[in-house]
Amino acid sequence: MKIFITGTDTGIGKTYTSCHILKKWNDRGLKTIALKPISTGSQWIEGAYINRDAHILRQVMSLHLSYSEVNPYCFKLPVSPHIAAEKEYVNLTVNEIVSHIRSIAKIKHDRMIIEGVGGLMVPLNKKETQLDLIKALNYPVIFVVGLKLGCLNHTLLSIKMLKLYQIPIKGWLINHIDHAFDCVSENVETLKEYLKGIPFCGYLPYDESYPTSAKKAVSLIL
Repeated sequence: MKIFITGTDTGIGKTYTSCHILKKWNDRGLKTIALKPISTGSQWIEGAYINRDAHILRQVMSLHLSYSEVNPYCFKLPVSPHIAAEKEYVNLTVNEIVSHIRSIAKIKHDRMIIEGVGGLMVPLNKKETQLDLIKALNYPVIFVVGLKLGCLNHTLLSIKMLKLYQIPIKGWLINHIDHAFDCVSENVETLKEYLKGIPFCGYLPYDESYPTSAKKAVSLIL
């Protein structure tokens, strides 16, 4: 099984979600791989630029890969990938990213996660977006909703684009990232109504004390 993790925006818990799923798979004794092909925003650590999210994924997955295998395109600036790549004179293309992912997928494994960068329509270059990458891979998507003001619009637009591109959607879940957000239950019910027919995987809040059935729900579809 190979899954692409995407969501409403940047900073909404794609890495948190990926790690949660990886840990579940690891607990079942499965051989897991996780890639974050593109990252923006990194720190100089021990002689190399390292992205925090990619570093975390590398620690959680059960198989060992080098950092460059997990995150081949690690850009310094925390900006859109097409801008970051241009600043570093890198030609970032869907074909090259897909080629890297396919080569890593040849390693013997049971489960694989590809974590995206930002939202669906983030530009990778002047012509291609992340949605083009997801379409080229054609892996089923888990869609993460960062529960905050504006998430209804972001979610519905993103799901419409996934359907337009005929990308399989394995499920969607909620990351309750803004605990001051008003009308939580009403927003959740609105999403459930609009996303009927797509499996709801539950909650994955940062605050583990928040009431959740996510651990049980996520395991049902994965």
